[in-house]
Amino acid sequence: MMEEYKFDFYEEPVPFDWYEETKKVADALKIPIAGGEQEPSTRNFRWLILNDGLDIVQPDIFYFGGMIRSMKVAKMAAVKNKPCIPHISGSGLGYLYMMHFVAAVKNAGPFHEFKGFNNEMPITCATSDLAIHDGKVKVPTGAGLGIDIDDNYIKKHQVVKL
Repeated sequence: MMEEYKFDFYEEPVPFDWYEETKKVADALKIPIAGGEQEPSTRNFRWLILNDGLDIVQPDIFYFGGMIRSMKVAKMAAVKNKPCIPHISGSGLGYLYMMHFVAAVKNAGPFHEFKGFNNEMPITCATSDLAIHDGKVKVPTGAGLGIDIDDNYIKKHQVVKL
């Protein structure tokens, strides 16, 4: 039915760590198979990419361990001409990490998880209005994420000591 309706991809058709079964689904269908948002292992991503278990890789920038590890997965996928459509968990400033990641990898796919802008945290950005225009957002430039967090907001929080 998904093929009939021309879905763009099928995400995690089986539990994420059933690698051989994921490959069986990928082999049986014409629709691209996506996965990886729960995957903790670079080695398992390598197996899924090398064995064509996934057509689209989706490392979670937070769960998987950050930008560098996720970029390594994107580069592995690029070698096999597979797109990377990263997953982002949570809210906060995650959308900024997603924007920077997608802007930096050559094989970023066309769809990206977007959970909305964080309008609760007082930030300013000199290089982007952080608004959507024609389905796009200008990626901030500058140090860190390219934003400034209001000093008073930071000062009202306390360091947690264990």
